[in-house]
Order: sequence, then C-alpha cells, then structure tokens
Amino acid sequence: MVDAYMITIHADLMHSGYAIQQAARVDLDKMPSATRRSFHASETARAHHMRDEPLATVTLLSKANRESPDTFGFSRFARSAVPDLVEGGGATVRADAEQLASVLGFEV
Repeated sequence: MVDAYMITIHADLMHSGYAIQQAARVDLDKMPSATRRSFHASETARAHHMRDEPLATVTLLSKANRESPDTFGFSRFARSAVPDLVEGGGATVRADAEQLASVLGFEV
C-alpha cells in the first residue's frame, strides 16, 4: 500500500513523471479493496492529466469507475477532470468522457 500511495505523493508534489513511474510498479489487481483500486487508478489518471495525456486520463478514470463507482463518484479529481475531457480532450476521448460525465450526473 505504501508503494501505491507514492503515486499520490508524487502527484501532489506535481512530479507527474515520477507518479507515472511509480504507478507502473504497482499491480492494482492485487489490492483486495475495490475502493483502493479505484482511488489509485484515479490518482494515476491525475498524473497523466498533468501531462496533458487525455487518452490515458480517460482510460484510467474509466477503470476507476469500473472498480468502484461509489469511490469514482466522490473523486474530486474525476469531478473536475471529466468536464475538461468532454470539452477539450479531443475526438478520441469525447465519447468515453461523455459517458463518465453521465455517470457523475453532469449534463452532456
């Protein structure tokens, strides 16, 4: 779990590259808690969002939603990033971002 929280620490410090490197070392599928898997997927998405990587961001947010819709629904990052992805993520991610916006209760 400490290794997984390093993703958050690096993202909080605005070290997105280090957060992404740390995320590559952590196997979320081995975590028994769906809440934690969702949280850490969202945190990895946050690191990719900082690097302006909308495809990785929407993919990881979708994974966070699949892992735990409740955790995803309360994610402050998801609630702020999804509208940005709908508006400016580009055609490649728009449909997935709109689906996530719907899940979060936003009008699309």
